[in-house]
Amino acid sequence: MNATTTESDLRVTPEAPVPPSPDSVLEHGRYFTSLPREYYLDEERFKSEVDRVWCEQWVYAGHVSQIPRPGDYFILNMQDESLIITRSSATEINAFHNVCRHRGLRLCQESKGHFGPRIVCPYHTWSYGRDGTLHKATRMTDGEFFDYADWGLAKAHVSVWQGFIFVSMAEKAPAPVSSMIDAKTNADMEMIEPLRMKVAVEKIYEADANWKLLLENGVECYHCPSVHPEFCVSLDASAMADYYAEDYLPNLVQGLIIPVKGELESLSMDGRYLSKKLLGKFGEGTPIPYAFGTGFMTQPGYAWGGFHPDYGMVASTLPVSAGRSIMICQWFVHEDAVEGVDYDVEEMIKIWDITNHQDLAIQERQQLGVSGRRYVPGPNSPSQEPGIHSALRKYLEMMGEPY
Repeated sequence: MNATTTESDLRVTPEAPVPPSPDSVLEHGRYFTSLPREYYLDEERFKSEVDRVWCEQWVYAGHVSQIPRPGDYFILNMQDESLIITRSSATEINAFHNVCRHRGLRLCQESKGHFGPRIVCPYHTWSYGRDGTLHKATRMTDGEFFDYADWGLAKAHVSVWQGFIFVSMAEKAPAPVSSMIDAKTNADMEMIEPLRMKVAVEKIYEADANWKLLLENGVECYHCPSVHPEFCVSLDASAMADYYAEDYLPNLVQGLIIPVKGELESLSMDGRYLSKKLLGKFGEGTPIPYAFGTGFMTQPGYAWGGFHPDYGMVASTLPVSAGRSIMICQWFVHEDAVEGVDYDVEEMIKIWDITNHQDLAIQERQQLGVSGRRYVPGPNSPSQEPGIHSALRKYLEMMGEPY
C-alpha cells in the first residue's frame, strides 16, 4: 500500500445495474428481456398507455346474453372511461360513452339495468333514444339554439364475434374481430355455439400490480408447474408452452387453446366435467374431439377465454393505475343449464379461482420486486416465454417506441 492509497480505496464497490440500450428495451444480443423498471411504475407512462393502447385496441366487454332484450344495458368502466353497452334493438348493440352531452353527468350509476323508450339524464332530463340520438333538450326546441342531430350520445366502436362483445374507443375502428380470428378457432367455437351460452357467475379480482405484469404472466406457462399445482392436474402445461412457441401471433385478437390432458374430460380440479349440460353440438351427441379446447385472447390489453365441452371462462384485465389492476372473470354454461341441477357454482369456479389468486399474489410480489431500485430485467427463455416477446413487441409498436 503506497502513501496515497487508503483502506477505503481498496473496498470493492458493487457495480450499478447496466440499463438496457436506449434503442432497444427488449433485444440484448443473444437474449431478450421484459421491460425496464420505469415501465411498471411511472404514472405519466400509464396515462399514455391508456390513450395509445387501451383506447385503441379491442377490449372485451361482455356477452350478448347479458343484454337479451332491447333496452338492456351493462356498464364497462376502464380507468376514467365509462361505457354503456346496450342492445338498442333486436339486431343492434351499441356502446355509448356514459356522459350526458349537456353538462357531462354520468347517465348511469348502476352496473346494469334496462332503459325504457328513452335514456333520460336525471340532472336536466335531456333524453336520448336507445340508438343514442338526442330526442329532447328540456325547454330548448330543436333548431332554436342548436340542432339535436349534432348532440347525440358519443359512441365507441363495437365488434361482436360469436356472441362476445368487444369495444374500442379509437377514432378509427380496428379491423373487425372476426377478421383476426383463424378458421380453426372459428370452427371450434361454432361447435360449442357461444350464442347459446349464458354467464353463470362473475367475479372481480383486485391486484396491486401493473397491468403488463398480468399480461406477461398470462402469455407464458413457464411458471405453471411451480405456482399452480392444482391447475396442472388437468392442464397440459407442456402443450401450453408449445402453443405460445408455435401458434402465438402478435394480433390484437387471436384464437387461444388452454389444453387439457388428453385422457381427461375438462379443465377442473379432477379433470371431470363441471356441467352435466354440455355446450353446443356436444350436448346433442356430436362426438368430442380428443383433448378439445378453444378460445380467444386480446393483447396488449389482456383478456383470454378458454372453453371446453362443458363450460368456459373469460378473464379480462383492466388498468386502474401504474401499480393497480383489476380482473373480471365470467364463467359460461349452456343457456339451459340449471344451477344446482346441472352445475354447482363453487365447484365450477374452484380451479380458476385458486389459479387466479395464485397468479395475482405472484404479480403483487413481482410489483414489489420491480419497484426496487436495483431491478434490471433478466434474460427470458426463448422456448418457455416467447409469448412475452410477442406481446411486448406489440405493446411497444402501439406506444410508438422501437423494439
